[in-house]
Amino acid sequence: MVDATDDLDLARPMLDAVALFEELGIDYALIGGLAAMYYGRARFTEDVDFITPDDAEGRLTANPEAMRLHRFDPSCTRKLYPDTGVEIDLWRDRFVPDMIARAREAVLAGRTIRIVDPHDLIAMKLRAGRPQDDYDISEILKRGDVDDALVRERVTDEEYGRFVGIRARSSR
Repeated sequence: MVDATDDLDLARPMLDAVALFEELGIDYALIGGLAAMYYGRARFTEDVDFITPDDAEGRLTANPEAMRLHRFDPSCTRKLYPDTGVEIDLWRDRFVPDMIARAREAVLAGRTIRIVDPHDLIAMKLRAGRPQDDYDISEILKRGDVDDALVRERVTDEEYGRFVGIRARSSR
């Protein structure tokens, strides 16, 4: 796996967010562009994306000092704004509890963090339905280690049909 933070200015805000989540006992998993890079796609991203449980915003709001300690603006708890200027997006998905439970440990920027399972990442990207998400999926598929049956369990029939098309295009 690739350390997606090697050449990016995203390492510090990512690690600050992880430290904040761990201090406040907030479950999390890294998703988005950094997770896609970890699982196989070399691409540019400007932000850091996480999933957190529904109660995360309340815990953040209740702990402004911890937010400041980890270099975040405590007035913003739906997105996190560190002093580096990099946005930290906290995504909502109806399957967050299951995705967090299935998250894996990965070493990024020299630290062990929780990262979403690749099947859940693919499912999220299928739900988002953007062209860059389809490309991310195709690159993850090229790395292998994707069980189609697990993807099938986590998406709708329509989303799975799109996945099958992406798989067919990426295997050419």
